[in-house]
Amino acid sequence: TSVLEEQMDVRLRQFSGTDEDEEDEHVEFTISDNVYTVEDAIEACGFGWFQIKLSVVAGLVWVVDAMEIMVLSILAPEARCDYGLEPYQESLITTVVFGGMFLGAGLWGKFLDKFGRKRGLFIICVLVSVTSLISAFAPNYISLLVFRCAVGFSVAGSAQAATYYAEFLPAKNRAFCIVLMEMFWALGTIGEVLLAMLILGRLDLNWHWLLGFTAVPVVIDLLAFVFVPESPFYYITAGKNGKAKKVLERVARDNGTKLPSGQLVSTGEKRWIELLRKDIQESETQPNEPLTEEHMSDSNGELPNEDTAKLMPKEIDYTGGTRGRFFDLFSSPDRIHLTSLLWVLWFGAAFGYYGVVLLTTEMLNILKEQQDMSNTSSNVLQCVGSAPAPTHGNCTHLETDDYIQLLWTTAAEIPGILLTMLIIEKLGRKITVAAEFFLAVLFFFLMYICPIHKYVLLALIFGARGVLTGAFQAIYVYTPEAYPTAIRAIGLGTCSSVARLGAMITPFVAEVSSVDCWCIVEFAVIRQFHTGVVENIIKRW
Repeated sequence: TSVLEEQMDVRLRQFSGTDEDEEDEHVEFTISDNVYTVEDAIEACGFGWFQIKLSVVAGLVWVVDAMEIMVLSILAPEARCDYGLEPYQESLITTVVFGGMFLGAGLWGKFLDKFGRKRGLFIICVLVSVTSLISAFAPNYISLLVFRCAVGFSVAGSAQAATYYAEFLPAKNRAFCIVLMEMFWALGTIGEVLLAMLILGRLDLNWHWLLGFTAVPVVIDLLAFVFVPESPFYYITAGKNGKAKKVLERVARDNGTKLPSGQLVSTGEKRWIELLRKDIQESETQPNEPLTEEHMSDSNGELPNEDTAKLMPKEIDYTGGTRGRFFDLFSSPDRIHLTSLLWVLWFGAAFGYYGVVLLTTEMLNILKEQQDMSNTSSNVLQCVGSAPAPTHGNCTHLETDDYIQLLWTTAAEIPGILLTMLIIEKLGRKITVAAEFFLAVLFFFLMYICPIHKYVLLALIFGARGVLTGAFQAIYVYTPEAYPTAIRAIGLGTCSSVARLGAMITPFVAEVSSVDCWCIVEFAVIRQFHTGVVENIIKRW
């Protein structure tokens, strides 16, 4: 048995090598050593001061994302008045942003899997600050479209903040904390409305100033990245075990806890060690059996080398060469099923959420036009094609009262987040998503009843936006948990890309179509989505 152990130790030392191009501590371990994984270390460290700091940094990324999205519902109507745009041209201002996000989300996911979470998010924030500031100086309509598309491409990577944050969270705190991080999104949307109220309403400045000040929080986030490290999950999949351990030691030190004893290894390495130990125990019961390489192999007789590492359970690659591959999202029937259903989930969530965001200002503008045309102050919104579509000849700006009402509907995200926080651990991810989508269907159905009083409509928008925010966040919780480390970022990134397809449709539905058409399409799509896909997911999760 001692000879067998020595042979196994040689193979383990070969397997635990690091990337030759990177300076790192070379960690060697033997079959008799205690070992632990990054997951074990995060669980041992628990939730503490380190995660609180990280919550702020990752949350600020979402503040930036939220502000860049919320400004679209204010920018498009303002630009329409300045440039004398037709409705379809106004919608393009929003669509090009989501088009840029569609192109960027998957690419940023691959980038973060290949080059690191922290490095990727830092570069994303730099690009967002630059492109957002440049768009504030857009001299004409075409340049505005180009610059806002660049903003969309850059801000698409901000969704990866959820991946980065989740990889430092213990399992029992993960769902609660990721949903709580949505509070930063809500703060970003509310902050953008308040900023617009101040700049466009009180100071009577134009939308160029609004875009300029919207870029300010990104600079704060860039400075905050100094205080957080790279993800240990990224380091371990890159073969940089020494760097991963240093990060974990920092987490333990900040939280006042200790790491498990032994050597840090990847999940795949730990599983191979357990198989090897099992082989030793079996060989001890048969001392006269001659030693063969099968004693050091798995059930297929394959040794843990660079080739067989790719076949390890639930991990794609342990040698640092194939992280972030798109086709690994479809590497098995179960993975195909998972990815396909998640794409539909994200598409439906984005279509509903961004639609209701854009719908709010459009409804307020249509009501103001109806009042001007009828020369009355009636707050009853007429439907069934009686509401005129906005044109450059009948341009209306939002006033202070409109911003206050917009602020109230935006604040709906806070109770939606709190509701999700209360039920997600008790009911689970799947029931939470299904229940909140069902409520969204109900609210949209009630919007279809016309004519409708403005305050009743705002109350329904408040409810729809709240539950859609919660459902979106529950999906954010589940998605990083569903994919292994090697494809986690690209998995989330591609889901985010598909979501932008749904978001690209919403400007034309919310701004170009009539109120009646909007309600029919919204209700039909989300109802079909809920009754079909969500029920399927409930059966399979």
